[in-house]
Amino acid sequence: MNIRLAFVVVLAWTIAFPVSAAPAAQEASAKEKKIRRLLEMSGTSAMGQQVVDTMADHFSKAPDLPAGFIQKLREAARPDALIDSLVPIYVKNLDDETLDATIAFFESPAGKKFTKAQPLIMKESMEATQKWSTEAAQKALKAVEK
Repeated sequence: MNIRLAFVVVLAWTIAFPVSAAPAAQEASAKEKKIRRLLEMSGTSAMGQQVVDTMADHFSKAPDLPAGFIQKLREAARPDALIDSLVPIYVKNLDDETLDATIAFFESPAGKKFTKAQPLIMKESMEATQKWSTEAAQKALKAVEK
């Protein structure tokens, strides 16, 4: 994979999984604390590291990758920063009643089973997304290079 294709894949990944800027540091509200609890219970917090690992694995296969890129990627793509950027999205889109019900689900046997299955589901979904985005990027590059 050349650097140009890697850039296209990163761009596609960014479009598929957008994140907003993290809010200024401030004391978390009760709702924000509840959201962080939900993100932890649902396995979302752990998935951030899984995303970083998958990205690093994907890019490490590129033959013309600049030296030190993977290390810098791991430093830049901090999972805690991803969670910080997700909290305001949850605050904006979910009310306390919905959060309470969702937390109750994740505390239930079905919720725990769902959470346990999430890493494998996420891994397989990310692999499918990478394949899909790479194929789309390759088609687009071929179309513009004609």
